[in-house]
Amino acid sequence: MFVTQGVKAVRMDDIAQALSVSKRTLYELFGDKEELLYQSIRHFSLECRRRRAEASKSIDNELEVMLTSIRDMVSTAPEVRRMRRNMQRFYPAVYERLEKDSQVNSDNDLKEWIERCIEKGYMTKTSNCDFILRVLKESVQGIMVIENGKEAPDSIELISMISYSLVIFIRGLCTKEGIDIIDNCYDRYFGNIQPIDSL
Repeated sequence: MFVTQGVKAVRMDDIAQALSVSKRTLYELFGDKEELLYQSIRHFSLECRRRRAEASKSIDNELEVMLTSIRDMVSTAPEVRRMRRNMQRFYPAVYERLEKDSQVNSDNDLKEWIERCIEKGYMTKTSNCDFILRVLKESVQGIMVIENGKEAPDSIELISMISYSLVIFIRGLCTKEGIDIIDNCYDRYFGNIQPIDSL
């Protein structure tokens, strides 16, 4: 309900009614709406991570896993950005807690993924995990900010820019084997964004 209707629009009465429990039961379990919101979004995020991990088991190389992860991030970006903005505006304490959780989880996931790519020979041995993490995060943040310092609006163009820049950067770190994998998989996941030939 928070994801589809918005964090401000959903009331404790609505949640109680949807779950067929009393509002008092919700307050006994969670204390207040902020704690319920935090636990709900945290659970939602963990489930998304679990589903991505499960889906990646059927993929036999880490670079293709990366492409599917970026594709998933791109497909949910507008919805996630709207939700984050609303939480930051209406529930700043919850927003801060979730940002800290997300930072730790995403950094750990990315670092493990980079280390596996280096170990498998898809990325050059000179690749530096901490530097790559920093560039990836700052690239996304930079693209999402327009000249006057405000966040850029949600758009297909914005999402395409993020996807394309991440793939270009990662491709530049790859060995020949890694480049071949990205080139062979790119159209499958991002064929409607920009051809790989222009890289």
